[in-house]
Amino acid sequence: MMDEGIAAELKRRERIVAKPDATLLTALKSGDQNALSLAMEVGTVAALAAVEETIALYSGNPQVTFYQPGGTFENDATIRDKALQELVKMAGSRQLLKDPAYSQYCISRLGRDIGNEFMRALYQEDTQACFDYQLLGIQMQLAILITGSVN
Repeated sequence: MMDEGIAAELKRRERIVAKPDATLLTALKSGDQNALSLAMEVGTVAALAAVEETIALYSGNPQVTFYQPGGTFENDATIRDKALQELVKMAGSRQLLKDPAYSQYCISRLGRDIGNEFMRALYQEDTQACFDYQLLGIQMQLAILITGSVN
């Protein structure tokens, strides 16, 4: 399923070392959709830590790593289609959180329009997979917001 070559070469970032926002963490762990937007509104290191802790808990792997976006990359229709196919397979088998960095790499290749279409389709088909997908997206956005860069 996963392109092992790409997965091995990804720029990865370890979990942030910070105490998670306890209220946010509890809401995220329970699958509260409102907690996703609240995490972005709060926009703190503690919010990022809560999102990352939730991903680690849902994945069953406390050592998860996250995609570190940055640099330039080629992104054409073939790359977008392959990324979408990978995400469809991972979502269908509840594997979006198995390797968050790889899933996030694929998400980053979709672009906003295709990513939103995919999220709407997931919401109709599998709300848990949709929540997992949103967690991955929120984590990337918060990480960029908190660190102030994509590198």
